[in-house]
Formats: sequence, structure tokens, C-alpha cells
Amino acid sequence: MYKLVCVVLALFAVAYAVPSTYDTEHVWKAGNLSYVIPYNAVVGGFDPYGFTTYVGRVKYSNSILPARVVAETGTAYFNTETTSSKLLVYDILVAERDVNYVWVRSFDGFYEKGAVAVGTTVKNERVFCCRAKTDGGILIGTLLLSSQKVCIIKHESLALRKFDKYEVLVAQPKGNGTYY
Repeated sequence: MYKLVCVVLALFAVAYAVPSTYDTEHVWKAGNLSYVIPYNAVVGGFDPYGFTTYVGRVKYSNSILPARVVAETGTAYFNTETTSSKLLVYDILVAERDVNYVWVRSFDGFYEKGAVAVGTTVKNERVFCCRAKTDGGILIGTLLLSSQKVCIIKHESLALRKFDKYEVLVAQPKGNGTYY
């Protein structure tokens, strides 16, 4: 009986020990207030205070999540399924010479070809970058296509919002205009 319990516990631990992983398809540069924003950083929108925000990602609670980076404050704001927070250490997405990053209208968790995933959650679910117009800005949010199917956005003390119509960040190769 003891061996059976140990085997079951070991299998349970292996099943839930799937670590989150970073996206390796795109180029991400380390960032914080001490670093200069790269000239080719991908713009994500603007916040309610008028600051330009850049597409970023953070590691939080063993998940990799999209973030809106404000260069002037060196802060990355991000959302989970239930909360919002900020970090001072993040990665910034930079455009390569052969790739265009565009925001494409989407809805209801539809997978857009070439959608940019920032990484995965602790449950090994891919996390995509979305945005929507809300609270006086165009804010970057979290899109979990396999479970939530909505763009999750929260800004500071305002309520957590879930949008079923939003824009998704998509990578397109330059030149021929086709999606990946």
C-alpha cells in the first residue's frame, strides 16, 4: 500500500510540475528602468496618462504573462485571470528586420494565424498578447485561448474587465504579406 501511495504521489507531482516556458520564436530583450527602450520595440498602445506602452512579458507565479511596459516609469503592468499587478523587471518584444508586428481584430478566442504567444502558464497553456480600448487608453491584456477566450485587462484600481472583442498581436513576414 505504501508503494502505491508513493507512486500515485510521484505521478501527481510530475503532472503538476510542468514549468512555464518562454516564447523563443520572437526576439525579447531584458528591460528595467536602467535600460534604454530599444529603437525597434513593438508599441502596444497608450495608457490613460498618455504614456506610450510597449509589448512586454513578465514571469509571475510560475506563468509567463503579457505586460504593458511604460518606459517613463520603468514599470510593466500585467493581468492574471483574477488580478492585476506590476513588476520592475520584464522583457520587451523587439521587431526583427524580416517581421512586421500588427494588431488584428479578433473575438471570442478565435486563433489568429501568427498570433504572438509570450510563453505558457504553469498549466502549460499558451498565453497570447491582446489589447482593447478601455479606461482612457489602449491597454495590453492577457489572452488564454484554450480556457478564457477573452482579453483580460485591469488598470490600477479600476475593475478587472474581460473583452470578447479585442485585437491580437500577429507576426507577419515582410515582403509577401502572408501570415505565418
